[in-house]
Amino acid sequence: MIHEKEQWTGMILAGGQSSRMGSHKALLELNGSTVLTHIVEVIRPAVSRIVVASGPNEAMYRAADSAMDHEGLEFVQDHYSGKGPLAGLHAALTASKTAWNLVSACDMPLLQTSFFNGMKRLAAQYPASNAIIPRVEGRIHPLAGAYHRRILPELEQHVIHDQLRVTRWLEEIGCQYVGTDELQQAGVQQSALQLSNMNTLEQWHHIRLRLQDSGGLSSAWRDTRS
Repeated sequence: MIHEKEQWTGMILAGGQSSRMGSHKALLELNGSTVLTHIVEVIRPAVSRIVVASGPNEAMYRAADSAMDHEGLEFVQDHYSGKGPLAGLHAALTASKTAWNLVSACDMPLLQTSFFNGMKRLAAQYPASNAIIPRVEGRIHPLAGAYHRRILPELEQHVIHDQLRVTRWLEEIGCQYVGTDELQQAGVQQSALQLSNMNTLEQWHHIRLRLQDSGGLSSAWRDTRS
């Protein structure tokens, strides 16, 4: 049984090179702060500790984002470099000291605290599952969910043997997919919008325009932070 006060670790995957974007996604500016700072701020209330799987980017993140509150924040490097998001997840889970862990990629700037609290509630509903992953509007979001640390040995084997397809790995570990209705019942409003990600400059500009039209994050998410 998962209790509301059980400790969780927040894990932010930010070790990629952002080749399609042309610059590091985590350091892009939105609404007056970097995307990485925003994700740290919204995941922090839901967890006791935050691990950033930064790959080779730690020094750059620390130097470029002086506004970030580093309290309770730990940067880790991949144990298996050049092997994509599963290697980042492996590094973060290795550093975790809690059974359950909340995960976010660094390219999802519209996520809010309500999403992470909702994932904790859903993990309580499916305690035997190894991962709780949103499947919204036909799309799976493996880098925004909840993972149990017991998957670590199998994850490491996949990374070692270059079995790096995330969706295939999810099927093998016993993942619980949750849709829009379940997310809403858990307190996650506008899940499709919250799970918007950005891999190109065009997508980044589109998200910036949405924020400008809504008056910024504080206005757009007035009812979705709990």
